[in-house]
Amino acid sequence: MRVRLQSIPYGLRVLLATLSLGIGTGLVGIACHYLLEGVQGLAFGQDKSDLLQQFQEAGGLRRFLVLCVTGCLSAGFWYVLQKRYKILSIRQQIDLAGDREPAPLAHLLHAGMQVAIVGAGASVGKEGAPREVGALLAGRLAKGFSLAVKERKVLIACGAGAGLAAVYQVPFASSLFVFETLGLAFSWQNFLLVLTSTYLATWVAQSIIGQEAIYHLSAVSWSASSFFQAIVIAFLVTPLALVFAFLAKRASHKRRKDGTILWALPLAFLVLGSLVAFFPIFMGNGQVLAQALLSSQSIPYLPLALAVKGLLVYLLLRNGAYGGTLTPSFALGIGSGYLVTLLLTAVGIHLDPALGMLLGATVFLGTTLKAPLTAIALSLGFTGQTWSLTIPLVLAASLSYVIRKRWEKKR
Repeated sequence: MRVRLQSIPYGLRVLLATLSLGIGTGLVGIACHYLLEGVQGLAFGQDKSDLLQQFQEAGGLRRFLVLCVTGCLSAGFWYVLQKRYKILSIRQQIDLAGDREPAPLAHLLHAGMQVAIVGAGASVGKEGAPREVGALLAGRLAKGFSLAVKERKVLIACGAGAGLAAVYQVPFASSLFVFETLGLAFSWQNFLLVLTSTYLATWVAQSIIGQEAIYHLSAVSWSASSFFQAIVIAFLVTPLALVFAFLAKRASHKRRKDGTILWALPLAFLVLGSLVAFFPIFMGNGQVLAQALLSSQSIPYLPLALAVKGLLVYLLLRNGAYGGTLTPSFALGIGSGYLVTLLLTAVGIHLDPALGMLLGATVFLGTTLKAPLTAIALSLGFTGQTWSLTIPLVLAASLSYVIRKRWEKKR
């Protein structure tokens, strides 16, 4: 079979590999969607359109028991898996392309567990799994089509972006992610390959995942006063995002992988379970918290709630869990932007809370992902807003970028 493929012109092989990757990652997105919903249904009962309602109706005891069981199972799983296999990050898969291949089954199981713990209510993001499986699939396809190492690296980056696009239905933002966060060098060929894979993956998964925005928010408009709001939010929210990014990075670098994970991770889930037994707003990757704020629901002691949410993410990652920080960052950004807008209102400056939340999310995501353009596209895509909001979001993201760069130089 490989001999036949090698007889095909090289450019056509690259195109066929990219098309196969787009279709494959779209199916990966569908699989992640069904796995997440399946675990949520098994753990908390009948699926509801309102995720918070589903968690609330399950009852505090059930939420507590589910998370305790999840902690024990995931600790044993990751201890055994990492004792036998080396789990390669997306960056490692790109850097080692052509030299070392990830173990397919181990990485698939690893990704599946990430989705499963999110479905069970863990405070980490689900986006890591489809990105990792997309990168894994890309590496296999690149090898199967006998592509050179340079194109293999490009295809692996495309796979990560396509996985993100399929799950969240944000192809343009995912394309920017590949260049900004993964550092893929820009060229017209790379640009076309990234767009092809992300948009095709989105289209394939669309029939199951749907086209609706993840978060429900009425159309937001902006005015001249929005520039002042963007400046204030950039200056006040960026430091908070820097602290969270530092903690998340530290947790990932010092993540438990030895035998201590067998007691530390269940204990971390026990803490989470004890908390959500009384406060279901802390359930999951942050989607519940973000939607509650976007729907203008009152959350008592919001500053404390945001701090606790950020610490829960750190607690799980530090003690052995795997998962993303994208959705938690979005939720923390929504809350931070809302708090800054309330602060301005308290001193007599009345501004739009909805725009404040979008500005906060953009600043927070741009800082944690180190990708301001991706953050703008994600904030708009997640909430279904039009590109007319780009101007204030660009201002906030730009100022936040400058602040982050200056902070990095001083370190």
